[in-house]
Amino acid sequence: MKIAFLQYDVHHDKERNFQLIQQHLDMLTCDLLVLPELSLCGYLFKNQDELAAAAESIPAGSSVARMAELSRLYDCAILFGMAEKEKGHLYNTAVLVSQGEYCGRYRKMHLSDFEKTLFEPGTENPVFEVMGIRIGVQICFDLWFPEVSREQILQGAQLLCVLANFGGETTSRIAPVRAIENLTPLVLCNRIGHEFLPELDASFLGKSAVYGADGQCLTGEVPQQELLGVREISLPSKRSNVICRDFLAEMSVHYQDVVNKVPLPVNNA
Repeated sequence: MKIAFLQYDVHHDKERNFQLIQQHLDMLTCDLLVLPELSLCGYLFKNQDELAAAAESIPAGSSVARMAELSRLYDCAILFGMAEKEKGHLYNTAVLVSQGEYCGRYRKMHLSDFEKTLFEPGTENPVFEVMGIRIGVQICFDLWFPEVSREQILQGAQLLCVLANFGGETTSRIAPVRAIENLTPLVLCNRIGHEFLPELDASFLGKSAVYGADGQCLTGEVPQQELLGVREISLPSKRSNVICRDFLAEMSVHYQDVVNKVPLPVNNA
């Protein structure tokens, strides 16, 4: 599977962000493109009213339709972040589209203290299937909680994808650990650039990467600049390593709902 990430400075200008994404797609052939957290609208907002003006419904909003059309034109899947509004609530949401179709959404479950002033936390942890591959999706701070990844593995996830907006080193250090402890490849897409509020400055680190199931970085050191990273990865048919022939069977010691290692149904809602 050919995986790509696009690390860029996200602006509070959807049209500008869309144009940049399409410019890179013009130069790209991949199966899956992963974009940063809130990749269409930016990160810092003064209050919920300002955020609500940038948020859209899913899947009925124009941004989902436009991204789905890009996925059709470029014959790929695209995983992107956006602000979602539903019934008066606001969510930090990742959306998956593939070959012209809406596949599903994941709402960030673990919010920073600042994000809690703007968003509601998500409550569901689904796994999505595209091109025969089962994908677990997370957003930034979710990665700090191993339970999120493990729940996705128990649903049969073969690839973990993390959309991010981080400025410190910790999230990029955690990412290879999540790959190792689940024997599962992981894609991390963070943004670059700066955003400012009177009481808060945010500077984003980049360091996007693709990690193999052994935690090895397959994309090398990524500079803090706009960059398109592409990597062909192998998705192991069985989770095993030199010390354990059947990692999922070993996992079942702690998770009794893993029976005969059959994945739970995919949730595409």
